[in-house]
Amino acid sequence: MRLTAAIAANCLFALALTACAGKVEYTMPSAPGNADNSVVVDDPKGEVWDRLVPRLSKNFYVINNLDRDSGLINVSYSGDPGRFVDCGQIHSYVKNARGERNYRFPATTPQKSYEIMQGGTLYFVDRRMELEGRMNVILEAVSDAKTRVTANTRYVVTKSGTIRNTQGQSRSFSDTIKFDTGGRAAFPNPNYEDQTTCVPNGRLEESVLDLVD
Repeated sequence: MRLTAAIAANCLFALALTACAGKVEYTMPSAPGNADNSVVVDDPKGEVWDRLVPRLSKNFYVINNLDRDSGLINVSYSGDPGRFVDCGQIHSYVKNARGERNYRFPATTPQKSYEIMQGGTLYFVDRRMELEGRMNVILEAVSDAKTRVTANTRYVVTKSGTIRNTQGQSRSFSDTIKFDTGGRAAFPNPNYEDQTTCVPNGRLEESVLDLVD
């Protein structure tokens, strides 16, 4: 965010009363767990297929494609990133004539309005996070009586919103990152040393594999 003399002037009056101050801290997410995204079931492939497909259709997944011969099921999820992704924690501290404010929230929060202070300039941020998850569920016959089910997901996380100063000047932002099961990715963030980094928590794959038994 670029500072100008006109924008910075918003804090001059407050300086006569109390010092303007602010900081933004970011805590990285925990390392992704080594959750297994594959299970072996003691049932023939056809039986597992007949059991799994109806259960998927009754849950929050959208079934995009089915190929019984190859054992491929493609499903998708759209919604709250916090259910299935960890992007760390954000803390913004602001102090001016209006007092002190602390904003602490998970970086995956779907919608958040908060303030940040930079160089004595106060900004208002409206921030949104969205997740699009697309998963391939693959059924493989290990033997006539055993089936391996594997879930692999492509995660697409979008961060967007607006930043506005006290003079009403604003700009919008939108960035998208992509990563796969067990992977990670970071949003570009030239204003801070730490980049918002997202990792899967494994629950999306687990939620599908739990339907197998």
